[in-house]
Amino acid sequence: MGLLSIDSKLANTPFFQQNMKHCIPSYHPLILSTVFSILGIAFCIFGPILMSQSKSLLYFKTKHENDKTESISVSLKIDPNKPLALYYQVPDFYQNIRSYVQSFNLTQLASDSFTKIALDESCSSTSAANAVNYPCGLIYKTRVDKDQYTIKINSKSVSMTADIIRKSDIKQNNFFGKAFKQLPNWQRTADWMRPGPFKDIQKTFSAASKDELKQLNVDFKNNVTVDFTMSGKHDYSPFRNVILAQAGIFGNKNETQALGIISLAFGVVCIACVLLYFGAFVASKTMETQAEKKVRGWKLTEMKVTRTEPKEDRQ
Repeated sequence: MGLLSIDSKLANTPFFQQNMKHCIPSYHPLILSTVFSILGIAFCIFGPILMSQSKSLLYFKTKHENDKTESISVSLKIDPNKPLALYYQVPDFYQNIRSYVQSFNLTQLASDSFTKIALDESCSSTSAANAVNYPCGLIYKTRVDKDQYTIKINSKSVSMTADIIRKSDIKQNNFFGKAFKQLPNWQRTADWMRPGPFKDIQKTFSAASKDELKQLNVDFKNNVTVDFTMSGKHDYSPFRNVILAQAGIFGNKNETQALGIISLAFGVVCIACVLLYFGAFVASKTMETQAEKKVRGWKLTEMKVTRTEPKEDRQ
């Protein structure tokens, strides 16, 4: 016998008989089927819409080699209402290396004067006499600054004068200070100074302003001829890919198309889950019915056995 016997009065007190909170999991097939049905139908509709919208977005890509002045003319379908921008892509140029990412001085970038920050070209401390009057470090030194691209649409020049960086960087001086904003094409340089995560880095060269887009909308309808003129070089890459692209709500042509494919695939998976849960529901109901029939059969058998058993003679 233990410390307390089974039938002890203390054994039945709340101290020894605790009612623990618990839950019994239930997958609720009908509820989940309804939720997945709504998601599946919504994404199966949303996906093809995005894929259709991606076809209306302009995306033109060409190759620009060093020290070559090239002119390319191409006829494209363009919706002038969509934002238009020119990008350059540097292939196999890794900006996500630790030593490269850290090769700048934040205090210098945010300063009113570069020479006030006593740093040499490699961002090491130096005397005031030897301080550089431009941003130090590899990021600034390896920027693409010698390329020139001009665009004509239906023989009309498009200046592409819109801002290409974050509004906070333009209004505030927390990262890019007054001295930095005096540099030539400082917005293009600022865009380069934010390292990209992939091996093929893509940066914005210029973008069309709202007024320019309105003018395009007035002048052109659908079919247009785009003339590219490319010149310049980059000391750290043999060529660049030049991209003229429009952006929708969810990005450019490729991004919108990819999102549409993912949405459609997710919708199909949701519909498959609906069928799975519905099948589980039908199977569970069938099993319950069969189990109830077996129980009823056992009860009937027991009743028959009980009735047929002979009564013992009482002496």
